[in-house]
Amino acid sequence: MYSQEETLRSTIDKSLKVIRLYDWLLNLYVLDFFVDNHWTKLPLSWQECFQNITPQDLGNILSEVPTKHVLPLSFISLIKAVKSLSLPRDKISNKNKIGLLLSEDICNGHPRLKNLFLKHVKLKKRHEICLMSKVVSGVAVESKCDAVVDFGSGLGHLVRVLAYNNNLYAAGIECQSQLTEEARRLDLQLEYTASKHLSEKNMSNFHRPIHLNMTLTSNTQLDEVSLPETMKSYGLIGLHPCGDLGPLLIKHFVNCDKVKYICVVGCCFMKLTCEGKDCGYPLSEFVKGLNNELSYVSREISCHAIDIYLERLRKDNYDNLKVHAYRAALERILVDYDPKLKHAPVRNIKHSDTMTFQQYSTQALSRLNIPLPACFARGEADLRQWRRVVTLYTLRLALAPLVETVILLDRVLYILEHGLSCEIHPVFDPKLSPRNHIIVGKRL
Repeated sequence: MYSQEETLRSTIDKSLKVIRLYDWLLNLYVLDFFVDNHWTKLPLSWQECFQNITPQDLGNILSEVPTKHVLPLSFISLIKAVKSLSLPRDKISNKNKIGLLLSEDICNGHPRLKNLFLKHVKLKKRHEICLMSKVVSGVAVESKCDAVVDFGSGLGHLVRVLAYNNNLYAAGIECQSQLTEEARRLDLQLEYTASKHLSEKNMSNFHRPIHLNMTLTSNTQLDEVSLPETMKSYGLIGLHPCGDLGPLLIKHFVNCDKVKYICVVGCCFMKLTCEGKDCGYPLSEFVKGLNNELSYVSREISCHAIDIYLERLRKDNYDNLKVHAYRAALERILVDYDPKLKHAPVRNIKHSDTMTFQQYSTQALSRLNIPLPACFARGEADLRQWRRVVTLYTLRLALAPLVETVILLDRVLYILEHGLSCEIHPVFDPKLSPRNHIIVGKRL
């Protein structure tokens, strides 16, 4: 019977070995499809197979729908390996409907107050806040700790739920002062509305969250945060902290006895620092001893929404995905015109079925102070290969869950190596919130 750490080490080791075999695919940046002739870099058996497969068929294949196509054995083996090694992405329970999650026990169950926490919040954020607050409040009870600090709290939507609805002492820390001021205003607005329906006694039981400003550059800074007596010990949470911020929070949890638990959902892995003493990846001693390199482009694609993308392919709704081919065709024209323009920051343009390549190029280059290249005929010719561009992007995306798995399990293993309890679970609906895994560490 393998221990949790042994299982994680084995999974990470095998995952990195698969990634090493397919670095060549992960590192084929779609932007350079025509410049570097990426299609010819696929194995011949893959070229022959995929040039006759529609994007819809490829979406079905990667979604494990039976196919009549004869697939290369190397491709089948890769997909099976990614599936068996990657963290599961289906959320734990799909019984709760989003609209009901925040209507239970809101502000003492008053029916007129059930939507207080839904104001100013978009659907995706509602979903995340609802489920994150349930996880955090449950872990707080298990840890016998009724205080929580949310780093990167933004407008304070999550801490507002945890404080007013889950009765926790909550603090939000945000680097942008204007967001902090708006969060305080929203707190007062909530209390004003609640006071019209609740008794003074019920109102007096509310825990108003506190909001602080700080830009975190090291995990030791959190030791200097001035918190009230009710928060001598606390849990630390982060809902999609960007880049190195997630690892910084994890390091603080590991090194500070005051932090009783952590709930963190990672994001923006391409912004991770991967070298130096204080790098964000790798964290664990085990992974540091492996051939652990994850390139920028591999970490960047690991943040893409594979579930949403495959659904679009399967539903034959991929015309908007042609924008990858438009940008790649424009890249070849720019590089031919002036090699110094390679990867120039052109304007993002949403693709339209009625948009010509010349129209796209004119809009995309509107912010660059360069004369518009006139050789649109070559771009139009390249665009006849748009299905190949979509196919290559899809093949790279098939590896994305494995890269994300390595990054996340490295964090879990780092916590375990320090003798603390740690688990990881898919909690959000991946079609609403693609980075849907919550790492939960506890100091019991």
